[in-house]
Amino acid sequence: MGYLFLAIALLCGCTKGYCGKKTSGAVKELRDAMLANIVRMLFCVVVGFAVLALQGEVSRLRVDSNTLLIAAFSGIATAMFVVLWLVEVKKGAYMMIDVFLLLGSIFPIAVSTVLFGESIKINQIIGFVVLTAAVIVMCSYNNSVQEKMSLTSFILLFLCGLANGAAALSQKLFVVYVKDGSNAVFNLYTYVFSAIVLAACYLLFGIKGTRQSKNVFSNNKALFCYICVMALCLFLYSYFMTMAAAYLPAVILYPLSQGAGLILSSLMAALFFKEKITKTCMLGLILAFAGLIVMNML
Repeated sequence: MGYLFLAIALLCGCTKGYCGKKTSGAVKELRDAMLANIVRMLFCVVVGFAVLALQGEVSRLRVDSNTLLIAAFSGIATAMFVVLWLVEVKKGAYMMIDVFLLLGSIFPIAVSTVLFGESIKINQIIGFVVLTAAVIVMCSYNNSVQEKMSLTSFILLFLCGLANGAAALSQKLFVVYVKDGSNAVFNLYTYVFSAIVLAACYLLFGIKGTRQSKNVFSNNKALFCYICVMALCLFLYSYFMTMAAAYLPAVILYPLSQGAGLILSSLMAALFFKEKITKTCMLGLILAFAGLIVMNML
């Protein structure tokens, strides 16, 4: 069942990525990214409440301190990730973000190994090494289709990957420490906290933006539609990833999700955004696929 939940999450994530790429052109400043994501987080809260209503679990909104603490950790990490993701997608080839998300998966793997005693097999280590080789190859590919990354872009991408890894870790923390907890409730509160963090940052820094014209949604109905679709896919992605975390160890779940995401996003970038698939890119995709196969061998 874990692989089925992961597959559904990946489809939702790929759709979310497509919408994110389509909307990236509307984001001119950091305040735009914050406002767009505040709306997205609030819509995620609405989706979460709708899921709870359909499940007849609205009464479970009253939760214990463990759920709130883990959801707060998840919300802060998610807020950091979504802003960095939307800003960085404008600066380089789309797939470079997935490269750093793959590297960021080291964080939940390391913590899960220490806290939960999840073992790491030799084939999983080899598979991760192969995935890392794919990352290096894809970095070379990125430099061939975009200008070389600046130090600032590298740091922001690193923080983006780390934030995503922290959000992934929160899913594992929830399924381990909150027995019989509601997945929908946990994800709903994650986006409540995320919206609060983004709103606070927007009030503190966004008002002082250099552009004092209308906000990012002015005369842009298509952007709002894309944001709503992204919100739905984001909630479903985290919902099914949390379910998958109950079945799969971190050393398989997170590299598999990011590695498969790297392959899917590369194909999507080529099909829909006309990013070239060169021999170097193809080698990177083959290595990523091989790494996933080795990692999941019994």
